[in-house]
Amino acid sequence: MKRWIMIGLLGVGLGGCSMVPIEQMNTGLDRALGQPVARVTEALGQPDEVARESDRVKYRWYAPHHVQPCSVEVWVDSQQVVRKTSWSGYVGSCEAYASGLSRVYPN
Repeated sequence: MKRWIMIGLLGVGLGGCSMVPIEQMNTGLDRALGQPVARVTEALGQPDEVARESDRVKYRWYAPHHVQPCSVEVWVDSQQVVRKTSWSGYVGSCEAYASGLSRVYPN
């Protein structure tokens, strides 16, 4: 019985740790809105893809992973100001991006 309790507590502890990168991604990208895209590149590095989409430019960062890749997209206006953000992926593949965002956009 003690063994099952220990395994359950370990699972809860690890689950809590895995939420940190998700919160860092959400908070960092929320704080990037209305800011110059240069701050985002300071946090994430040079984008893997830059593409014009109508009146905006989309910047995309991509981190491969054996479970699921991480993809971060940021759309900027003609003044290079962030107007829209999104991300998807496995927590493990997004950790580096999450820590970069929390460094540039701290709580």
